[in-house]
Amino acid sequence: MKTVKTIDESALLQYMNEHEQEIITELSSLVVMNSYTYAPEEVNRFGNWLCLQFQQMGCHTEILPSCNSNYGNHIKVTFGHAEDQILILAHMDTVFPKEETKAGSLHIEKGRAYGPGVFDMKGGILQLLWAVRLIRQNGLEPKYQVCMIISSDAEAGGTTARKYVETEAMHSKAVYVLESAVGETGELKKEQHGTGRYKMTITGTGGHPGRYLPTTSAIQELTFQIQRLHSLSHPEDDVIVNVGQIWGGNTVNTISANATALIELRFLDAEEGKHTEEIILRSQPFTNCRVEVNGGIIRPSLRRNADTQRLMCMVKRLGAVIGLHFKDGAIGEASDGNYAAALGVPTLDGLGPVGGGAHSGDEFIEIRSIAERTVLLISILCKGEV
Repeated sequence: MKTVKTIDESALLQYMNEHEQEIITELSSLVVMNSYTYAPEEVNRFGNWLCLQFQQMGCHTEILPSCNSNYGNHIKVTFGHAEDQILILAHMDTVFPKEETKAGSLHIEKGRAYGPGVFDMKGGILQLLWAVRLIRQNGLEPKYQVCMIISSDAEAGGTTARKYVETEAMHSKAVYVLESAVGETGELKKEQHGTGRYKMTITGTGGHPGRYLPTTSAIQELTFQIQRLHSLSHPEDDVIVNVGQIWGGNTVNTISANATALIELRFLDAEEGKHTEEIILRSQPFTNCRVEVNGGIIRPSLRRNADTQRLMCMVKRLGAVIGLHFKDGAIGEASDGNYAAALGVPTLDGLGPVGGGAHSGDEFIEIRSIAERTVLLISILCKGEV
Protein backbone atom coordinates (compact mmCIF):
# COMPACT_ATOMS: atom_id res chain seq x y z
CA MET A 1 0.00 0.00 0.00
CA LYS A 2 1.35 3.41 -0.99
CA THR A 3 2.27 5.68 1.91
CA VAL A 4 1.06 9.24 1.46
CA LYS A 5 3.22 11.93 2.99
CA THR A 6 1.72 14.32 5.47
CA ILE A 7 1.80 18.06 4.84
CA ASP A 8 4.20 20.27 6.73
CA GLU A 9 2.59 23.66 6.12
CA SER A 10 5.31 25.56 7.97
CA ALA A 11 8.03 23.99 5.85
CA LEU A 12 6.14 24.75 2.65
CA LEU A 13 5.63 28.34 3.71
CA GLN A 14 9.30 28.70 4.60
CA TYR A 15 10.31 27.23 1.23
CA MET A 16 8.16 29.71 -0.66
CA ASN A 17 9.44 32.63 1.39
CA GLU A 18 13.01 31.54 0.66
CA HIS A 19 12.19 31.44 -3.07
CA GLU A 20 10.40 34.79 -3.12
CA GLN A 21 12.65 36.29 -5.79
CA GLU A 22 12.09 33.29 -8.06
CA ILE A 23 8.34 33.65 -7.54
CA ILE A 24 8.45 37.37 -8.40
CA THR A 25 10.50 36.64 -11.52
CA GLU A 26 7.93 34.10 -12.69
CA LEU A 27 5.10 36.52 -11.90
CA SER A 28 6.83 39.12 -14.06
CA SER A 29 7.02 36.67 -16.95
CA LEU A 30 3.29 35.92 -16.58
CA VAL A 31 2.42 39.60 -16.70
CA VAL A 32 4.57 40.21 -19.79
CA MET A 33 2.83 37.36 -21.65
CA ASN A 34 -0.16 39.28 -22.92
CA SER A 35 -3.55 37.58 -22.70
CA TYR A 36 -6.01 40.36 -23.52
CA THR A 37 -9.48 38.82 -23.82
CA TYR A 38 -10.01 40.04 -27.37
CA ALA A 39 -6.58 38.99 -28.67
CA PRO A 40 -7.17 35.23 -29.17
CA GLU A 41 -3.75 34.54 -30.66
CA GLU A 42 -2.05 36.05 -27.62
CA VAL A 43 -4.34 34.16 -25.25
CA ASN A 44 -3.64 30.89 -27.08
CA ARG A 45 0.09 31.51 -26.88
CA PHE A 46 -0.21 31.99 -23.14
CA GLY A 47 -2.47 28.94 -22.82
CA ASN A 48 -0.01 26.75 -24.72
CA TRP A 49 2.77 27.90 -22.41
CA LEU A 50 0.67 27.01 -19.38
CA CYS A 51 -0.07 23.57 -20.81
CA LEU A 52 3.65 22.95 -21.22
CA GLN A 53 4.33 23.93 -17.60
CA PHE A 54 1.69 21.55 -16.28
CA GLN A 55 2.79 18.76 -18.61
CA GLN A 56 6.32 19.06 -17.25
CA MET A 57 4.83 18.47 -13.78
CA GLY A 58 3.20 15.24 -14.93
CA CYS A 59 -0.32 16.62 -15.40
CA HIS A 60 -2.63 15.75 -18.26
CA THR A 61 -3.66 18.77 -20.35
CA GLU A 62 -6.32 19.29 -22.97
CA ILE A 63 -7.20 22.20 -25.25
CA LEU A 64 -10.90 23.11 -25.11
CA PRO A 65 -12.02 25.10 -28.18
CA SER A 66 -14.01 28.26 -27.51
CA CYS A 67 -15.83 27.87 -30.84
CA ASN A 68 -15.83 31.67 -31.12
CA SER A 69 -13.16 33.47 -33.13
CA ASN A 70 -13.31 36.45 -30.77
CA TYR A 71 -11.78 34.42 -27.94
CA GLY A 72 -8.90 32.05 -27.41
CA ASN A 73 -9.16 28.41 -26.39
CA HIS A 74 -9.62 27.25 -22.81
CA ILE A 75 -7.43 24.63 -21.17
CA LYS A 76 -8.20 21.69 -18.92
CA VAL A 77 -5.60 20.24 -16.55
CA THR A 78 -6.04 17.08 -14.46
CA PHE A 79 -3.87 15.26 -11.93
CA GLY A 80 -4.35 12.87 -9.01
CA HIS A 81 -5.69 9.33 -8.81
CA ALA A 82 -8.76 9.50 -6.58
CA GLU A 83 -12.18 8.40 -7.75
CA ASP A 84 -13.98 11.60 -6.69
CA GLN A 85 -13.14 14.94 -8.26
CA ILE A 86 -12.89 18.57 -7.22
CA LEU A 87 -12.84 21.43 -9.73
CA ILE A 88 -10.51 24.43 -9.69
CA LEU A 89 -11.46 27.46 -11.80
CA ALA A 90 -9.20 30.22 -13.05
CA HIS A 91 -8.94 32.44 -16.11
CA MET A 92 -5.97 33.53 -18.16
CA ASP A 93 -7.50 36.52 -19.95
CA THR A 94 -7.10 40.10 -18.75
CA VAL A 95 -8.54 43.49 -19.71
CA PHE A 96 -5.15 44.90 -20.74
CA PRO A 97 -4.13 45.17 -24.44
CA LYS A 98 -0.66 44.12 -25.54
CA GLU A 99 0.86 47.60 -25.42
CA GLU A 100 0.22 47.69 -21.67
CA THR A 101 2.04 44.39 -20.94
CA LYS A 102 5.52 45.20 -22.11
CA ALA A 103 8.78 44.15 -20.46
CA GLY A 104 9.32 45.81 -17.12
CA SER A 105 5.61 46.40 -16.53
CA LEU A 106 5.80 44.61 -13.17
CA HIS A 107 7.33 46.68 -10.40
CA ILE A 108 7.74 46.14 -6.67
CA GLU A 109 7.02 48.80 -4.09
CA LYS A 110 6.59 48.45 -0.32
CA GLY A 111 5.82 44.75 -0.42
CA ARG A 112 3.42 45.00 -3.33
CA ALA A 113 3.75 43.80 -6.91
CA TYR A 114 2.12 46.20 -9.40
CA GLY A 115 1.34 45.27 -12.98
CA PRO A 116 -1.45 44.82 -15.55
CA GLY A 117 -3.53 41.75 -14.71
CA VAL A 118 -1.44 40.83 -11.66
CA PHE A 119 -4.53 40.86 -9.39
CA ASP A 120 -7.07 39.69 -11.96
CA MET A 121 -5.75 37.12 -12.29
CA LYS A 122 -2.14 36.32 -13.10
CA GLY A 123 -1.53 36.02 -9.34
CA GLY A 124 -4.06 33.18 -9.13
CA ILE A 125 -2.40 31.43 -12.09
CA LEU A 126 0.94 31.74 -10.29
CA GLN A 127 -0.57 30.08 -7.22
CA LEU A 128 -1.80 27.15 -9.29
CA LEU A 129 1.62 26.62 -10.83
CA TRP A 130 3.42 26.68 -7.49
CA ALA A 131 0.81 24.55 -5.72
CA VAL A 132 1.10 21.74 -8.26
CA ARG A 133 4.87 22.14 -8.37
CA LEU A 134 5.25 21.76 -4.60
CA ILE A 135 2.76 18.90 -4.40
CA ARG A 136 4.88 17.03 -6.95
CA GLN A 137 8.23 17.96 -5.42
CA ASN A 138 7.17 16.87 -1.94
CA GLY A 139 5.54 13.60 -2.93
CA LEU A 140 2.12 14.75 -1.76
CA GLU A 141 -1.11 13.33 -3.08
CA PRO A 142 -4.37 15.26 -3.64
CA LYS A 143 -7.28 13.89 -1.63
CA TYR A 144 -9.44 14.02 -4.76
CA GLN A 145 -8.68 14.01 -8.44
CA VAL A 146 -8.07 17.63 -9.36
CA CYS A 147 -9.58 19.09 -12.53
CA MET A 148 -8.68 22.65 -13.50
CA ILE A 149 -10.50 24.70 -16.11
CA ILE A 150 -8.54 27.82 -17.05
CA SER A 151 -10.79 29.90 -19.26
CA SER A 152 -10.02 32.50 -21.90
CA ASP A 153 -13.14 34.68 -21.82
CA ALA A 154 -13.96 35.29 -18.17
CA GLU A 155 -13.67 39.06 -18.62
CA ALA A 156 -16.25 38.82 -21.41
CA GLY A 157 -18.70 36.87 -19.24
CA GLY A 158 -17.33 33.36 -19.62
CA THR A 159 -20.00 32.45 -22.15
CA THR A 160 -17.87 30.06 -24.24
CA ALA A 161 -16.31 28.43 -21.18
CA ARG A 162 -19.65 27.89 -19.50
CA LYS A 163 -20.38 24.47 -20.99
CA TYR A 164 -16.99 23.14 -19.88
CA VAL A 165 -17.36 24.57 -16.39
CA GLU A 166 -20.83 23.13 -15.99
CA THR A 167 -19.85 19.71 -17.32
CA GLU A 168 -16.94 19.33 -14.91
CA ALA A 169 -18.84 20.89 -12.03
CA MET A 170 -21.54 18.24 -12.32
CA HIS A 171 -18.84 15.58 -11.85
CA SER A 172 -17.24 17.36 -8.87
CA LYS A 173 -17.85 17.32 -5.14
CA ALA A 174 -16.80 20.95 -4.76
CA VAL A 175 -15.56 23.91 -6.79
CA TYR A 176 -12.82 26.34 -5.77
CA VAL A 177 -12.20 29.58 -7.65
CA LEU A 178 -8.77 31.26 -7.76
CA GLU A 179 -10.10 34.78 -8.28
CA SER A 180 -8.40 37.20 -5.90
CA ALA A 181 -9.53 37.67 -2.33
CA VAL A 182 -11.61 40.60 -1.07
CA GLY A 183 -10.12 43.50 0.86
CA GLU A 184 -6.91 43.93 2.80
CA THR A 185 -7.61 40.93 5.03
CA GLY A 186 -8.13 38.57 2.08
CA GLU A 187 -11.71 37.55 2.75
CA LEU A 188 -13.27 34.64 0.90
CA LYS A 189 -16.43 35.33 -1.07
CA LYS A 190 -19.65 34.21 0.59
CA GLU A 191 -21.83 35.73 -2.16
CA GLN A 192 -21.20 37.02 -5.67
CA HIS A 193 -22.90 39.33 -8.09
CA GLY A 194 -24.63 38.09 -11.18
CA THR A 195 -24.08 39.95 -14.44
CA GLY A 196 -25.98 40.96 -17.55
CA ARG A 197 -24.55 42.35 -20.78
CA TYR A 198 -26.53 44.50 -23.24
CA LYS A 199 -26.04 46.38 -26.49
CA MET A 200 -27.99 49.56 -27.15
CA THR A 201 -28.25 50.64 -30.77
CA ILE A 202 -29.58 54.11 -31.58
CA THR A 203 -30.61 55.18 -35.07
CA GLY A 204 -31.14 58.85 -35.92
CA THR A 205 -31.15 60.88 -39.11
CA GLY A 206 -27.89 62.17 -40.53
CA GLY A 207 -27.49 65.54 -42.10
CA HIS A 208 -25.49 68.73 -42.38
CA PRO A 209 -25.05 70.49 -39.00
CA GLY A 210 -25.68 73.82 -40.72
CA ARG A 211 -29.32 72.75 -40.63
CA TYR A 212 -29.01 71.10 -37.21
CA LEU A 213 -31.99 69.10 -36.04
CA PRO A 214 -31.20 68.15 -32.41
CA THR A 215 -33.98 65.60 -32.16
CA THR A 216 -32.40 63.46 -34.89
CA SER A 217 -28.87 63.11 -33.46
CA ALA A 218 -28.13 59.55 -32.31
CA ILE A 219 -25.25 60.79 -30.17
CA GLN A 220 -27.46 63.29 -28.37
CA GLU A 221 -30.01 60.55 -27.72
CA LEU A 222 -27.24 58.34 -26.36
CA THR A 223 -26.18 61.01 -23.86
CA PHE A 224 -29.71 61.04 -22.45
CA GLN A 225 -29.80 57.25 -22.30
CA ILE A 226 -26.46 57.07 -20.45
CA GLN A 227 -27.74 59.37 -17.71
CA ARG A 228 -30.90 57.30 -17.35
CA LEU A 229 -29.04 53.99 -17.31
CA HIS A 230 -26.56 55.11 -14.67
CA SER A 231 -29.45 56.35 -12.52
CA LEU A 232 -30.64 52.73 -12.29
CA SER A 233 -27.67 51.92 -10.03
CA HIS A 234 -28.45 51.40 -6.36
CA PRO A 235 -25.22 50.39 -4.62
CA GLU A 236 -27.03 50.07 -1.31
CA ASP A 237 -29.07 47.24 -2.89
CA ASP A 238 -26.08 45.78 -4.76
CA VAL A 239 -27.42 46.83 -8.17
CA ILE A 240 -24.94 48.51 -10.52
CA VAL A 241 -25.55 49.58 -14.11
CA ASN A 242 -22.55 50.80 -16.08
CA VAL A 243 -22.16 51.97 -19.67
CA GLY A 244 -18.66 50.74 -20.41
CA GLN A 245 -18.21 51.51 -24.11
CA ILE A 246 -19.77 53.98 -26.54
CA TRP A 247 -19.17 54.93 -30.16
CA GLY A 248 -21.03 56.59 -33.00
CA GLY A 249 -21.10 59.16 -35.75
CA ASN A 250 -19.10 59.32 -38.96
CA THR A 251 -17.52 62.76 -39.25
CA VAL A 252 -17.24 65.82 -37.05
CA ASN A 253 -19.31 67.87 -39.51
CA THR A 254 -22.24 65.45 -39.75
CA ILE A 255 -25.23 64.94 -37.46
CA SER A 256 -24.78 61.39 -36.17
CA ALA A 257 -27.21 58.89 -37.60
CA ASN A 258 -25.99 56.07 -35.39
CA ALA A 259 -24.61 55.47 -31.91
CA THR A 260 -23.98 52.36 -29.84
CA ALA A 261 -23.41 51.60 -26.17
CA LEU A 262 -22.37 48.42 -24.32
CA ILE A 263 -23.95 48.09 -20.91
CA GLU A 264 -23.25 45.87 -17.94
CA LEU A 265 -25.61 45.07 -15.09
CA ARG A 266 -24.39 43.65 -11.76
CA PHE A 267 -26.78 42.43 -9.10
CA LEU A 268 -26.95 40.23 -6.02
CA ASP A 269 -30.67 39.59 -5.65
CA ALA A 270 -32.10 37.72 -8.65
CA GLU A 271 -35.43 39.54 -8.56
CA GLU A 272 -33.73 42.94 -8.43
CA GLY A 273 -31.55 41.87 -11.34
CA LYS A 274 -34.50 40.76 -13.44
CA HIS A 275 -36.44 43.93 -12.64
CA THR A 276 -33.52 46.16 -13.64
CA GLU A 277 -32.95 44.13 -16.79
CA GLU A 278 -36.56 44.71 -17.85
CA ILE A 279 -36.09 48.46 -17.49
CA ILE A 280 -32.93 48.33 -19.62
CA LEU A 281 -34.55 46.21 -22.34
CA ARG A 282 -37.59 48.46 -22.50
CA SER A 283 -35.60 51.66 -23.03
CA GLN A 284 -37.60 54.31 -24.86
CA PRO A 285 -36.19 57.30 -26.81
CA PHE A 286 -36.16 60.84 -25.46
CA THR A 287 -35.98 62.28 -29.00
CA ASN A 288 -37.08 61.27 -32.49
CA CYS A 289 -34.44 58.53 -32.71
CA ARG A 290 -35.06 54.79 -32.60
CA VAL A 291 -33.64 52.84 -29.62
CA GLU A 292 -33.10 49.08 -29.64
CA VAL A 293 -31.57 47.01 -26.81
CA ASN A 294 -30.47 43.38 -26.99
CA GLY A 295 -28.80 41.11 -24.45
CA GLY A 296 -29.55 39.42 -21.18
CA ILE A 297 -28.29 38.02 -17.90
CA ILE A 298 -25.26 35.82 -18.55
CA ARG A 299 -24.15 34.88 -15.04
CA PRO A 300 -26.57 34.11 -12.22
CA SER A 301 -25.75 35.54 -8.81
CA LEU A 302 -24.19 33.31 -6.16
CA ARG A 303 -26.04 33.49 -2.84
CA ARG A 304 -24.77 32.15 0.43
CA ASN A 305 -26.04 28.71 1.43
CA ALA A 306 -25.20 25.84 3.76
CA ASP A 307 -22.78 24.24 1.27
CA THR A 308 -20.85 27.48 0.81
CA GLN A 309 -20.67 27.96 4.56
CA ARG A 310 -19.45 24.38 5.04
CA LEU A 311 -16.60 24.89 2.57
CA MET A 312 -15.74 28.22 4.17
CA CYS A 313 -15.54 26.68 7.64
CA MET A 314 -13.25 23.96 6.32
CA VAL A 315 -10.95 26.49 4.66
CA LYS A 316 -10.94 28.63 7.80
CA ARG A 317 -9.66 25.64 9.79
CA LEU A 318 -6.92 24.95 7.26
CA GLY A 319 -5.96 28.62 7.09
CA ALA A 320 -5.61 28.89 10.86
CA VAL A 321 -2.78 26.34 10.73
CA ILE A 322 -0.59 28.89 8.92
CA GLY A 323 -1.89 31.94 10.71
CA LEU A 324 -4.58 32.99 8.24
CA HIS A 325 -7.84 34.04 9.89
CA PHE A 326 -10.86 34.91 7.78
CA LYS A 327 -14.00 36.73 8.77
CA ASP A 328 -17.42 35.50 7.76
CA GLY A 329 -16.86 36.25 4.11
CA ALA A 330 -17.51 39.17 1.79
CA ILE A 331 -19.52 39.95 -1.33
CA GLY A 332 -17.43 39.51 -4.48
CA GLU A 333 -17.71 40.14 -8.18
CA ALA A 334 -19.02 37.60 -10.68
CA SER A 335 -16.83 34.73 -11.85
CA ASP A 336 -17.10 31.43 -13.70
CA GLY A 337 -17.85 29.94 -10.29
CA ASN A 338 -21.36 31.41 -10.57
CA TYR A 339 -22.15 28.84 -13.25
CA ALA A 340 -21.13 25.96 -10.99
CA ALA A 341 -23.00 27.32 -7.97
CA ALA A 342 -26.18 27.71 -10.04
CA LEU A 343 -26.13 23.94 -10.55
CA GLY A 344 -26.12 23.36 -6.81
CA VAL A 345 -22.46 22.35 -6.59
CA PRO A 346 -20.72 23.67 -3.43
CA THR A 347 -18.58 26.60 -4.63
CA LEU A 348 -16.12 28.87 -2.85
CA ASP A 349 -14.41 31.85 -4.46
CA GLY A 350 -11.69 34.28 -3.43
CA LEU A 351 -8.81 31.86 -2.91
CA GLY A 352 -6.40 33.94 -4.97
CA PRO A 353 -3.93 36.49 -3.58
CA VAL A 354 -4.70 39.63 -1.61
CA GLY A 355 -4.53 42.89 -3.50
CA GLY A 356 -6.62 45.51 -5.25
CA GLY A 357 -7.00 47.99 -8.08
CA ALA A 358 -8.51 45.47 -10.49
CA HIS A 359 -8.70 46.66 -14.13
CA SER A 360 -6.73 49.83 -13.39
CA GLY A 361 -3.21 51.14 -13.77
CA ASP A 362 -2.73 50.62 -10.02
CA GLU A 363 -3.55 46.90 -9.97
CA PHE A 364 -1.45 45.10 -7.35
CA ILE A 365 -1.08 42.08 -5.09
CA GLU A 366 0.53 41.77 -1.68
CA ILE A 367 3.67 39.69 -2.23
CA ARG A 368 3.44 37.99 1.18
CA SER A 369 -0.02 36.66 0.30
CA ILE A 370 1.29 34.59 -2.63
CA ALA A 371 3.11 32.14 -0.36
CA GLU A 372 0.31 32.05 2.23
CA ARG A 373 -2.49 31.48 -0.26
CA THR A 374 -0.47 28.89 -2.21
CA VAL A 375 0.14 26.84 0.91
CA LEU A 376 -3.55 27.19 1.78
CA LEU A 377 -4.42 25.87 -1.69
CA ILE A 378 -2.11 22.89 -1.20
CA SER A 379 -3.81 22.16 2.13
CA ILE A 380 -7.24 22.32 0.47
CA LEU A 381 -6.16 19.95 -2.29
CA CYS A 382 -4.45 17.44 0.00
CA LYS A 383 -6.41 17.70 3.25
CA GLY A 384 -9.76 19.31 2.51
CA GLU A 385 -12.86 17.22 3.20
CA VAL A 386 -15.92 17.88 1.04
